[in-house]
Amino acid sequence: MRRLAVSVRHPYMFSAGDDKQVKCWDLEQNKVIRSYHGHLSGVYCLALHPTLDILVTGGRDSVCRVWDIRTKAQSFALSRHENTVCSVFTQAVITIML
Repeated sequence: MRRLAVSVRHPYMFSAGDDKQVKCWDLEQNKVIRSYHGHLSGVYCLALHPTLDILVTGGRDSVCRVWDIRTKAQSFALSRHENTVCSVFTQAVITIML
């Protein structure tokens, strides 16, 4: 296992590793409830969005993937990185209407 992230909104923990797998663990049931497939090699980093049900992963395949954690659907694959994606970050954006 390379990385872990714990949701502040749900009783979930996400894990990523060299086995190309990203898993969602239900901390109340103590079991894997979802797996996210798409990376072609090890997954080195992950981040949860603080206000949306979005997970971002990156890895040795030089692709950053954006997932809907509820449906397991991949929303985006951000490719064309020249090397391993070692770090990802998410943040909430506040829009002010005048």
